[in-house]
Amino acid sequence: MGRPANPDTDFKVALRVTGKYRYAATQPHITDEHSGKTVRRYVYWGEVSEDLRFIPNSRFILTPESKRKRLIFPPAWDISAIDSVDSEAPKIPIVADPYVANDGSAFTGTVSACPAAGQFNNRLYGGSWFLWQIAVKKHVVEDLLQVFSEQRGIVEDIMTLAMFPILTKYNYSMTERWQKYTKTPSRRSLSPSYITRLTQKITDDHRMQFLKLRIAREGGKAVVACDSTTRSAYGHCLADIRWGNNKDNKELQNTLEVVVYSLSSHEPIYYRTFGGNENDARTLRTIVNDLKALKCGDLTVIFDRGYETPENIDTMILEEQCFLVCGKVSQEPVYSNLCKIKFDQQGMPLEMTYLQEHGIYAIQYETPRTVLANPEDSGSGKNVKLKVNLFLDMKRRIQILTLINEEIKKEAVIVREKDGTSCTEEQCKALSKQLRYYYVKRSKDKRMVISPNEKAIGKSKATAGFFASISYMVDGDALSQYKLYVMRDEQEKYFEAMKDQLGFDVQGNWSEDGKTGRLFILFIALIMRSEIRAVWVERLRKRYPSSLDVLQEMFPIRFVEYDDGSTHVTSFTTPQAEICQAFSLPIPEECLSNHQKVEIDRAVANRKPGRPKGSLNRKQVRGAL
Repeated sequence: MGRPANPDTDFKVALRVTGKYRYAATQPHITDEHSGKTVRRYVYWGEVSEDLRFIPNSRFILTPESKRKRLIFPPAWDISAIDSVDSEAPKIPIVADPYVANDGSAFTGTVSACPAAGQFNNRLYGGSWFLWQIAVKKHVVEDLLQVFSEQRGIVEDIMTLAMFPILTKYNYSMTERWQKYTKTPSRRSLSPSYITRLTQKITDDHRMQFLKLRIAREGGKAVVACDSTTRSAYGHCLADIRWGNNKDNKELQNTLEVVVYSLSSHEPIYYRTFGGNENDARTLRTIVNDLKALKCGDLTVIFDRGYETPENIDTMILEEQCFLVCGKVSQEPVYSNLCKIKFDQQGMPLEMTYLQEHGIYAIQYETPRTVLANPEDSGSGKNVKLKVNLFLDMKRRIQILTLINEEIKKEAVIVREKDGTSCTEEQCKALSKQLRYYYVKRSKDKRMVISPNEKAIGKSKATAGFFASISYMVDGDALSQYKLYVMRDEQEKYFEAMKDQLGFDVQGNWSEDGKTGRLFILFIALIMRSEIRAVWVERLRKRYPSSLDVLQEMFPIRFVEYDDGSTHVTSFTTPQAEICQAFSLPIPEECLSNHQKVEIDRAVANRKPGRPKGSLNRKQVRGAL
């Protein structure tokens, strides 16, 4: 009879020497994915010096403390470095002003290890300080700490990686070099290998828990917009990389990225990746189920074109999801309501309201709809009313009608040449695809028979210049819902920031678990980037040409460290103080002059600058003379 297995065997750490390198390794039992056999493979936790001193690696640092404690080290080893790893991330409460933290450091609980302590350092600080303050204001840091079980070290690493693409235009291989001249929240030097380990530790459960916290901050009646974009890819390692409709018009495989953006708080609240060969209509069921799991059924979701299929509308109605979606004017339920609109002798619409501010006509119809929960059971229907909003742009209508008439004339020339001529089956099909407003058939004597398509001509002319939207459980007339839908343009700026400003237009991942972590960090970066743009649009647009100029204004602030451990932050200029005031960010008092403090107090109190009152003014002096 064999000896019983020792459950502690997988956690016993031993010395493994390979050439000049000495590693601390375990040999756990691992089941091979292909053969199904149980094998023992080395797992490395760090290095061991000649005097048997254990030096942890990134795998050991990123492993949760509960799993690290299960490792059994030889008694003769010096494992004091483990205590420094556990104490490296003290749990210091987040305060509004990080300058009054318990340890006196610039970031709350942050003592950077790059470069080493005890040296003179003069590093850039304004950009990272500014983004950290925004993250604290938006409760991003607080939510990350809750998701990662108060592991402040990992949260600081994630925040540093989220700041990096906003403050630079490099890829993550330059992060370690960037930390040498920039003060960052992270305590560690973020090497490429460490970044890979970190991103692979972030799971989909972390993503959903973080999204749930972000959505909970939106409140019950927030308005959000749902849309998708594509990211091109040169590799083939990821399952979602497929040939599909590349929205960047690149002849590359791509993935489909769906984002739900809050128009109330001006930030993204949900994201998910789909295969590049998926279309928007097929992704909606998954999106609705995710939003339901995240407890955001009360949100009003605005969908772009592509989501308005009858099946998707029925799905959202059954899930009691409030929605506003762009509708196709040539399909139901829009077209039947469009046919009710009459025109006078001059071609102007009757009964439609003219919106002078927008230069369009508008009207709203209520359309009854029966939704079957079970298609096989006709008695299980749900009767609801949809709002169909129809809009007409007369200038656009005249242009389209002119183009239709010109196209009909061009096709008539081809018809006169081809009608009655002999042809093959392939020639008949090719001409049928070419002609939009004519029927093309092949007679028994193998000749072309061409006749006008009155239905296509009538439908094209009837829908010219019209556009529509469909809503369910959304209050308001056609004008209010038009203004609501126009707000989703803000989401397009989000995609622009992701692809152009942050440089994430192409997939840069080679593993599935690494992709999850990279997208999570990108999502956090875009939360901060969206807040900068929202405040710039509202308060700083007249002074700064773009939101990037606002960020660059903060760059010159520096963090000075002396060899005795003392620190110093350079003074804020008046434009920098005004930016902080626009973002409602606290400014350290030692970084402001007395004049700046007076100006800020005056601005807060909404007092206008002026000359102080004297004992005599000019009018009194002139009267005395």
